[in-house]
Amino acid sequence: MNSDLLALQPALSGAELVSSDSRSSPVDPSPVDPSLADPSLVEAAPSKRLAEYLALQGSTTFFLQAVSGHPVEVEVLHQSVETHPSRGDILRRHARLYVRHARNIVLVAKSEIALSRLDPGQRRKLIERSEGIGKLLDPGNLGLLEKNDIEVSRVPAPHSLQTASDWAVSRYFSLKFNGECCGEIREILNNESLERAR
Repeated sequence: MNSDLLALQPALSGAELVSSDSRSSPVDPSPVDPSLADPSLVEAAPSKRLAEYLALQGSTTFFLQAVSGHPVEVEVLHQSVETHPSRGDILRRHARLYVRHARNIVLVAKSEIALSRLDPGQRRKLIERSEGIGKLLDPGNLGLLEKNDIEVSRVPAPHSLQTASDWAVSRYFSLKFNGECCGEIREILNNESLERAR
């Protein structure tokens, strides 16, 4: 486990970051029998794939496409453009990302993007809902995007995620495009929803 994941441990409000090879007591080096483990603790521990997502700096869309081998689709649940006195036009979007079928929801997201930081073509495509934010801003996944985490926490799973699991991880970050801050995004997902991208 790397130091970045260890740093997230307090933020996940008691959810242990456990890998399959580290479920042993510091006193007893023998592995714990999975059948004896508390299922709620194991279920609430981020999987390896969720840990990879939490360390992700670039486009979430491209990460999910690499995991699934399929295009990631965006369903916009609500969107508006509001004019802010000092920040100009702000696109506010609530969306779900899914793979293969609209029932395969991988994550839900709320975004605020400063449209003044984008070129006219990018603004139009965002407003028209024809492209996901990450895919639109860095279509070749060249590293033009950078995420700076503001807060990572364990939260109740929202109904819109449609999982049996009652917990989720909320990752709230500022998004930089070409080194300049262009907005803030909160993405919510869990082990169960992320497995749908397989």
